[in-house]
Amino acid sequence: MTITEHPLVKKYLATLAREAAGLSPERRNELLADLEEHIAVALAEESASGDDEVRAVLARLGDPRTIAATALGEEIPAPQVSRGRTLALLGLLAATGPLTLAPVLGLPVLIGALWWLWTAPQWRNRDRVIGTAAALVPPLFVVSQWVVPGGTLNFGLGAYIPFLLAVLALPAAAGAYLLRAARRPA
Repeated sequence: MTITEHPLVKKYLATLAREAAGLSPERRNELLADLEEHIAVALAEESASGDDEVRAVLARLGDPRTIAATALGEEIPAPQVSRGRTLALLGLLAATGPLTLAPVLGLPVLIGALWWLWTAPQWRNRDRVIGTAAALVPPLFVVSQWVVPGGTLNFGLGAYIPFLLAVLALPAAAGAYLLRAARRPA
């Protein structure tokens, strides 16, 4: 049995873990690891092995509730995200598809939507990349129609129109994905 496996130490750390449940998982694990290391060093320095000696070391460290409350007070709160702002961003992102057909208006809207997407705190980088890729497909498709010579890709109008509509709807689909992603717990 290592010194930190003492029942009193286990109880102390369990109380601290329970009281620090409001911390982010990374911060809570860091706090517990630091305190466990500190306890191990303190117990080793004093050659504490009996219950009374362990209690004395733990008492000097302080009450686990106080330690957890202090850590909770130091943690930076997660940014609050307005649902209205999230929906406005997703509406703007969805509008980038159809607005691709009007480049004078579509390009500033696309740039603004992408800037807003990358500065919003509620999405992971993976979600941002998916939203960016979906928003860039319609303009890239339109540009490809100018670059590729007219007779090279002969889909026929019956296949071209549904394909164009699907490409223009892609940012709206990405918006639906981002809405679900925003609801995920961090």
